Amino acid sequence: MYGKDTDGTGRPVLVEDTGAVIMSQGGKYRAATEAGRVYSVANQAVVNVTAGMAATYTGLALCNPVGSGKNFAILGLGIAALIAVPTANCMMGVMTGGGVGAATAIIVPKNRLLGGAASVAYVDSAVVFTEAPVLDQLFGSFHTGAVTTGLVDGMYFDLEGS
Repeated sequence: MYGKDTDGTGRPVLVEDTGAVIMSQGGKYRAATEAGRVYSVANQAVVNVTAGMAATYTGLALCNPVGSGKNFAILGLGIAALIAVPTANCMMGVMTGGGVGAATAIIVPKNRLLGGAASVAYVDSAVVFTEAPVLDQLFGSFHTGAVTTGLVDGMYFDLEGS
């Protein structure tokens, strides 16, 4: 695989003994992980989620601080409803909003490269959007009901950086 290391030098093209170019080695995010650019983050305690498209948001908020110089790409998303959902039909997905008042780094993203650099992201379990939030991608819904109604305990979605 060809690319640039963090110091700007090129990496060699990888080839097999036969001379065939190796297009992929390891997981699809291995090169990015080895370069220290992949992070994971999760709520460490149960959090009530926002009801509706409220500007006062609770859940897991990934915030890019002004002036960070970074762009964030979400590789995957996992969700679970382990407590009662706030409404009879609770939609789960990715919501974005412009401007966040007083976001703080309550939850610390972990670099997937052990010993890698800390993230510049602020991750909080409660923020207030200064502009109306928008539901960008819907993944599913949880419904209220008895334990025997077949609620899903968790789901994972591979967003591939979209």
